[in-house]
Amino acid sequence: MTQEVKDKNKFQLVIVAILVGWFLTIGNFVWAAASKDTQYIYRLDTIEKELEDLDSRLDTAETFRLDIRADLAEIKTDLIWIRKELEQGR
Repeated sequence: MTQEVKDKNKFQLVIVAILVGWFLTIGNFVWAAASKDTQYIYRLDTIEKELEDLDSRLDTAETFRLDIRADLAEIKTDLIWIRKELEQGR
């Protein structure tokens, strides 16, 4: 092989190496962006699920609070009735 053929082969290998390097670099950037996007989507899904759970718990707490309020109103009514009965019995 002549020197010219050897130089041409080296040049082709250099070009291939440069192209492979650029391909790997661009692939790495794409992979990193996709990975970050996936992480953010997972985090958002997790936050949305927690928000739905908290909303459900808040609804349950509100229902419980209304039940307690109704029970306390009944107790107050009973206490007023008992006081009137005791006052009439004097």
